Amino acid sequence: MRDLIKEAIADLKKGDGFIYVTSDGSKIDLHEAASKGIAVTPVNPKDQVIKKLEAAGLHLNDGRFLNELNELISLVTGNVVSKGSKRRSFSDSEKSKIIEEWKKVEAAGKKTKAAFAREIGVGYQTFINWLRG
Repeated sequence: MRDLIKEAIADLKKGDGFIYVTSDGSKIDLHEAASKGIAVTPVNPKDQVIKKLEAAGLHLNDGRFLNELNELISLVTGNVVSKGSKRRSFSDSEKSKIIEEWKKVEAAGKKTKAAFAREIGVGYQTFINWLRG
């Protein structure tokens, strides 16, 4: 299983976007195939990886399976995986206070808007929308 995962990672990290397979299904480098005159078919590595993982019993396109797998991993490793963060609503007065604080930080030139938004736990675009008012 470990080798399958390592191979999948390597296939997905290739820069050209495709892997090339011969008529018998063997992977081959495109330049090697060209020099030997071997016909190849370009294949999306993501599709190949999904097929191989499904053949090994890992159905990564099944959301319920992924949730169960993540829960298993967190229980085995002791790392708690959050179930997703809840959205927080800010009142108009809270938004005003945050914008006032931003103006002080901006005047001091200490942080970028993105860093400030991360610090207060708000998405960058949301923060920009607040500034536009």
